[in-house]
Amino acid sequence: MNLFALPSYTRALKKLPAPLQEEARAVALRLPSVFGRPHLHGGFGLRSIGAYYELRVGIRHRVLFLVESGDALLVFIGTHDEIRAYVKNR
Repeated sequence: MNLFALPSYTRALKKLPAPLQEEARAVALRLPSVFGRPHLHGGFGLRSIGAYYELRVGIRHRVLFLVESGDALLVFIGTHDEIRAYVKNR
């Protein structure tokens, strides 16, 4: 699984404080090794939301991503409410 960041993800990531950006990068980099392995991704808060998946970053933030052709497309990062609004508007 390769990771690709869409422009919407990059824009949202840049708006976050630097420590949270680093935490988001670290979590995203571990995604390929845990996706599809429930015993490994238990602590990541990985769950599906329609066609998307979300991955927990800290207590408040989530990374929204799609899986296409075996690759992860990082779509957006935000709070729980921001993720729900993003999915609803797509």
